[in-house]
Amino acid sequence: MNHVLFAISLLFSGLVAAAPLDRVIAIVEQSPVLASDVDNRLTLLQVQSQRQGREFPPISAELKSRILDRLIDEQALKNEALRQGFSVTDEQVNEGLVRLAQNLGIAGGIPELARALTSIGLPFERVREETRTELLISAVQRRAVSNQISVSDQEARALIEREGLNQGQVRLSEIFVALPSAPTPEQIAAGEQRIVALAQALGDGADFARLATRSSDGAQAIAGGDLGWRELSGLADAFRSALTQVDNRGISQPFRSRAGFHILQLNGKRGSETVLIGEARARHILLRPDAINDVAATQALALELRGQLMGGASFAALAKEYSSDPVSASKGGDLGWADPSQYVPAFAAAVSNLPLNQVSEPIETRFGWHLVEVLDRRTVESENVGQLQRAKQIIIDRQADEIIAAWTREIVEASYIERL
Repeated sequence: MNHVLFAISLLFSGLVAAAPLDRVIAIVEQSPVLASDVDNRLTLLQVQSQRQGREFPPISAELKSRILDRLIDEQALKNEALRQGFSVTDEQVNEGLVRLAQNLGIAGGIPELARALTSIGLPFERVREETRTELLISAVQRRAVSNQISVSDQEARALIEREGLNQGQVRLSEIFVALPSAPTPEQIAAGEQRIVALAQALGDGADFARLATRSSDGAQAIAGGDLGWRELSGLADAFRSALTQVDNRGISQPFRSRAGFHILQLNGKRGSETVLIGEARARHILLRPDAINDVAATQALALELRGQLMGGASFAALAKEYSSDPVSASKGGDLGWADPSQYVPAFAAAVSNLPLNQVSEPIETRFGWHLVEVLDRRTVESENVGQLQRAKQIIIDRQADEIIAAWTREIVEASYIERL
C-alpha cells in the first residue's frame, strides 16, 4: 500500500462500517437513485477535498439533500443522453478513471485506484459507472451547445482583430442561484433577494467556499464552488465584466446571466499556457504504383525524377506533371506550413531531418513513393495554429455555460421525478 493509499485509508477508516440495507430514495423517469449512491458520492467528495487540501463541510441532512439533488439532475441528463443515442466505450471510461487516479494523487493507475476506493468502502464498479455517466453527460451537453451556436469565419476573424486570443487564465469560484428555464417575475425577484442576501453574508465575513457548499446551486457547489482555471477570453461577457473590478482573492458584485444569478471569487491569475512547436514548409512529388507501374517501376521512376532534379530540373514543373497528389501538384508540390508530426512517420522523419533545399532519396509510405524537399522551418506558438478554429471555440465557450445551465433545467423540469 503506497503512502497516498495509506493516508486515504487512515482518514476514512472511521467511515467504513457495516452498511445498512440499501433503499431507493428517488425515481427519475424509471431509474432509481439509491441511498448508497448519496453515501458513495459523499465519500468520494470527502476524499477529493482531503487530497486538494480543502475543508469539507460537516455531514448533515442538508448536505445529503444537496447531493441527492445533484444525483437526480445527473440521472435526468444521463437518461436524455441515452435517448439521443449516445454511448461511451470502455476505453473512454478507463481514461476517465486514470484521470480520477491522477487527481487523487494515486500512482499505479486503475488497479491501485480500485484498491484505494475499495479500502474506504467505495465499490469500484459503482465509481466506474459514475465515470461512464459523467462522460455521457459531457457528450450530450456538447451537442446541446452545438445545436444552439453556429459561428461564422467572419465572426471569428472579428474577434481576433478586436481582442486577440491570448488574454491569460483566471481561477474562479462561484456562488450560483439558478432560475427556471422560463422564470416568472416572482421567481426572478426571489432569486435576486437570495443572491443579495448571500452577497451580504460574504460582506459580513462569511467564508466563500463554505457558503457555496451550503447555498450555491452550481454543479461544483460541494467543492466550494471551485470552477478551476478558465481562459479569460472564453468567459461569458457578463463574467468578464464582473471581474474587471476584482483584485486577486476579491469577490465580485452579484450579477445576472441567462441561467440565474452569480457571485465570483477570483482565486488567481496566470498567463495562458504557451506551447512552442516547430513547423516546416515542404513540397513533395508523390508517385503511386498502379496497373501500369508496379512498386519496383514506381521506385525506379522516383529515382529517375530525383536525378533530373539534381541536374537542375524544376521541382514545381515535375510535381505538376507527375505527382499523384492533385492538391499539392497544382501548387508545384507545396504542402504549406505544418507540424511534421502530422505526417506519417517516414515522411515526418524526412521533413524533420532533411537539410533545407535538398531533395530526399525516394521515401516509401503507405501512399506510395515520395520525393521531398524542405523549403523553410520556423518555431511558432501553438495558439497561432488554427486561429480561426480557436476563435470560434472562444465564442462558443462564452455562451456554453449559460446554455448548459438553462438546458439542464429544461431537461430536469421535463423529467418525472419522485423523491421517496
